[in-house]
Amino acid sequence: MTESDEAKKAADAKLDEALEESFPASDAPAVTPAVEIKRQEVNMPYKYQARPELRPMRLTGISEQQIAQHWTLYEGYVKNVNALNEKLAALTGKGDFGLEFAELKRRIGFEYDGMILHEHYFGMLKSGQKPLGDDAELSKLMKDSFGGYRKWREEFSAMGKMRGVGWVILYYDARTGALTNHWINLHEDGHPAGFAPIVVMDVWEHAYMVDAGVTGRPSYVEAFLENVDWPKAEKMLGDARGSKMTRELHESQSSA
Repeated sequence: MTESDEAKKAADAKLDEALEESFPASDAPAVTPAVEIKRQEVNMPYKYQARPELRPMRLTGISEQQIAQHWTLYEGYVKNVNALNEKLAALTGKGDFGLEFAELKRRIGFEYDGMILHEHYFGMLKSGQKPLGDDAELSKLMKDSFGGYRKWREEFSAMGKMRGVGWVILYYDARTGALTNHWINLHEDGHPAGFAPIVVMDVWEHAYMVDAGVTGRPSYVEAFLENVDWPKAEKMLGDARGSKMTRELHESQSSA
């Protein structure tokens, strides 16, 4: 066995040990022979924590047991983000940017967005909500973008009931000032760059299976919409409109 063969075997073994899940590797780079790399100081990344203040309670049509099961899944994404960041920091500290580094980097977007989208989702739900008022800024913008709240809800609900797993998200486009609904497949796949999420709905089966079973998505979608914290959605719209990126876009367009 040549020195190059031994290096490749060692790299493959290292990857198998590091990856507890099966990450896609169809276009992974070829493994290069191992070289002696000077070890550098490892700069550890920020360590994330689950955010219990976002956990909703006493929702209409979504049980405590359903939320408990779903919350456990969210905690798993937080754990995976931290674990991947630690592994990547160690590899970067060694200057090791080979196969293991590449596959972990491919994976981390899925875990990060799994964590962040669930925080948006849980933070969007609150018991005892009133319908969105006609005088709300979000309602006015829905009228401009969709023809009104009812038209928006009709489209958003229909998208939530489509076959397939993923997310349905109402976004604010800072460039045009318009609202738009988007279907997201995997957590990291399909987000329009630069858009701000306003209403985030999880439509993977784990969001409703405990309560409604495999065919229960339609009733779950309606239950979700009955629990949307509209004041929170209004705040998210206000934050998006007031962001530095939004101001810069408007300034650049007005000066063009």
